[in-house]
Amino acid sequence: MEKIMTRWNLLQDITMTKDTREAIGKAWPLFLFLAFNMKKTNKFITNYAELKENLKVSPNTLKDWRNHLVQNKVVQVIKGNGSMSMVLLSPYDSLVTCEQDDWAAVRIKTDVKVKRVLDKLSSHDNMSLLPVIVELAAKVDRLEKKAV
Repeated sequence: MEKIMTRWNLLQDITMTKDTREAIGKAWPLFLFLAFNMKKTNKFITNYAELKENLKVSPNTLKDWRNHLVQNKVVQVIKGNGSMSMVLLSPYDSLVTCEQDDWAAVRIKTDVKVKRVLDKLSSHDNMSLLPVIVELAAKVDRLEKKAV
């Protein structure tokens, strides 16, 4: 039986690999926002005001994160008139072409405790904790499946 690759599985693979984790680096809040909000077309059209509202950081921080992801070949940015289109590059683009309704996406959007943990991580810029959280979440998921 072939394993279904959800966003969560792919995110775990990406964050557990040193090179891809370092490429995302300090810009992980923007990367996660894109990964979980981008549609299957792999194009996210936005502007700094929208990103600032969603991520609760200054435009300078957003520009820094964007530049970091561009320099490390995680995203491509196409600037428009008052907006920008962001496209995830390979292998990160696999996050938007996989199964959409994985349990992690649902939890991130609906679970208050998960939102609180992500808010704490983003407010303290602790990318180093993300792989640990991904691994623990995967273990919790396996335990939940065994309990059923």
